[in-house]
Amino acid sequence: MRLKRFIRSIILKPVLATLVIAPSMLALAHEGDLKARDWEPPVYGPVWRLTDEVSSLAENAAVTFQSSGIRLMSWFPCNTFNSATTSGNDVWGYVSASGREYALMGLNNGTGFVEVTNPGSSTFVKFIAGVNSLWRNVKTYKTYAYSVSEGGGGIQVFDLAQIDNGIITELPSITTGGSTATHTMIINKQTGFLYRMGGSTNGVRVYNLEPNPAAPLYVTSWNPKYTHDGVVYNYTTGPYAGKEIFFACGGTNGGQTATGMDILDVTNKSNIVTLGRFTYPQAYFCHQVWMSEDLQYAYINDELDEDNIGVYNRGIIANISNLAAPTFAGTYTTGLVSIDHNEYVKGNNLFCSNYTTGLRIFDITNRASPTPTAYFDTYPDDDALARSTFNGLWSNYPFLPSGTILGSDIERGLFVWKVGEEPVTLSYPEGKPVLFNPTGQRISVLPTLSGSYTIPAGGVVLLTTQGSTTTQTPMQLESNGVYAAIAPPSTCGLPVSWSVRVTTNDNSVLNDPISGAYAATSAASVEVSVNQTMEVSPTGWSIGSTADGTLATSGTWVLADPVATTAQPENDHTLIGTKCYVTGNGAVGGSAGAADVDGGQTTLISALLPVSGLDDPQVSYWRWYSNDKGGAPNEDSMPISISGDNGATWVLLELVTQNANDWVQKKFRVADFVTVTAVGIKLKFVARDLNTGSLVEAAIDDVEVFSLQCPVVIPGDFNQDNIVDSSDVSILLLAYGECSGCVEDLDGSGIVDSADLSLQLLNLSS
Repeated sequence: MRLKRFIRSIILKPVLATLVIAPSMLALAHEGDLKARDWEPPVYGPVWRLTDEVSSLAENAAVTFQSSGIRLMSWFPCNTFNSATTSGNDVWGYVSASGREYALMGLNNGTGFVEVTNPGSSTFVKFIAGVNSLWRNVKTYKTYAYSVSEGGGGIQVFDLAQIDNGIITELPSITTGGSTATHTMIINKQTGFLYRMGGSTNGVRVYNLEPNPAAPLYVTSWNPKYTHDGVVYNYTTGPYAGKEIFFACGGTNGGQTATGMDILDVTNKSNIVTLGRFTYPQAYFCHQVWMSEDLQYAYINDELDEDNIGVYNRGIIANISNLAAPTFAGTYTTGLVSIDHNEYVKGNNLFCSNYTTGLRIFDITNRASPTPTAYFDTYPDDDALARSTFNGLWSNYPFLPSGTILGSDIERGLFVWKVGEEPVTLSYPEGKPVLFNPTGQRISVLPTLSGSYTIPAGGVVLLTTQGSTTTQTPMQLESNGVYAAIAPPSTCGLPVSWSVRVTTNDNSVLNDPISGAYAATSAASVEVSVNQTMEVSPTGWSIGSTADGTLATSGTWVLADPVATTAQPENDHTLIGTKCYVTGNGAVGGSAGAADVDGGQTTLISALLPVSGLDDPQVSYWRWYSNDKGGAPNEDSMPISISGDNGATWVLLELVTQNANDWVQKKFRVADFVTVTAVGIKLKFVARDLNTGSLVEAAIDDVEVFSLQCPVVIPGDFNQDNIVDSSDVSILLLAYGECSGCVEDLDGSGIVDSADLSLQLLNLSS
């Protein structure tokens, strides 16, 4: 990963002044709430995905965040959900009927939906607005999601039945049950009841999701005390078998007086009975609770003991085997200066969200003595000196069937993680080819295995695709643990994609890359006549032509090291480089509209780019374009043209409207647009703001003019030395027998036999 790109993407910068929502403008849970006191501007930047910028899993470069035993797969900063989002809060998960997995992210101004089925290439699905509040809580039931907020609005209802198709339908909100404000919510999926907690001075309000989950029906409430959060379980064995038991964290005076956990029998909704109550030494604010899966122990976090008595990161353990008389069973801590928050149990692991020290995982095999095992710190600003403020990781969700873990950070948005190490990682001792020899390309990989994992016979496969045809070629084990294969012949001049699949002895599958494939082109070599990386001012390039219309009043093309906004890149494209042409360049931390294209257009014209000596010249460039932000999105476009007569006439290459907000490479065959002559070619890039206040940003980098060199293919020349000799005959004889897709099968019969040998011998060198 490029160091500059990643480090700058996580630097804390103020968001756009027009988008910042001060805590005083947001709905607060309690007067003087400390989350509002500690509110910070969000960290904004592009989506980070493992597959975007690393060449193999062995190169996981998310090293800026301190971690151990937890791997970052994807990261969605707050601004990637909605340009007006200024903070994150809760997170929950959802699994569709097809088995695809999703993150449901609470944000200050709505709810975000992200598909995490392939965690290393997680994909944004949709954002749905809600009332503004620092607090939002999301849960799911069947094919529905429910979102509540301290800002009011009741219960937002979302139909997720078509989420696999990118469709999420917002249904009418539920406003029954008194105050429309809510702090948290939990759903008992076994009984179909939704429990809505807090909001104003409320305790617990109960809704029946059956028979119509689209319209929850208010049933009853329990209001002797304020309830901040809680959890509900169905007991199937022991003295409480058949009972639905609710554990309510709260107290009086907004939960800060006589704080503790009430244990309620809610089996009969018309007669809720208090079975018992638990409190603990130095209790200041019983915040949230989750139980061990055997329902013998409860794990509680107190959100205010740090602020009141300096007891940092202390979790409380209660023995709840006797619900009428629960007992104090001890504490647990990471020993770090931070505040513990929402936590959940899965199996023998306790997943704790610890604000400024991030996700902390404890082994609770010994229920009364949790042991720290892994962590990922989402708040790197204070790595040297942790602090007890309400910043950083709000919550986590560890219950997806795949084992993917979700995390929600106040300033940094959604994190997608995997716990533990990969069974296998790959390196490429001979490199990753971007050119595929048309007669057959050799690829070699070196797997590195973790622990006791092994690779069975046939466990490493090379997949290559050209056009609509995909071929799977088993990779053979060579010396020193290297696996290699020769890809089948390909048509010179056309793109080829390839990937490697490894299956281990426990049927774990690694696809490298995790999603998609590596891109290559079928050619023996590339002859390059132009390679403009823009690191120094290229000779003959010009800016500011008036030939096409009114000059822009701001945001004209400039050669510079770009400064990021929500619309402009932070880095050039060149791997080892800093500069590119960009439309304006504002100050660090400035607004997106400070240096964008305004009031007209700005034109960048290349020098004459030579094509002489190239058999079939092509032109390539990397572009950035953004016009989907601001008050009038998608109002403009960027024409890019080519000239074969020194600018006398121009032919359109493309009209850019794609708001990728990322670097995109485009390649064109020159002869498809203009006559190829010794004069050479010119390129013209016109960024323009011709309509009502669009926010337009563009950038250009790494311009190349080149030609692909296609070799003369000699059938039977398997070692690609341009002659057929005894070495090639030996390769064919070793492949004798059934060999579908093998390059040695010259007649395509699926069998390497004497017919193939005869074809080879016709080309035998004398």
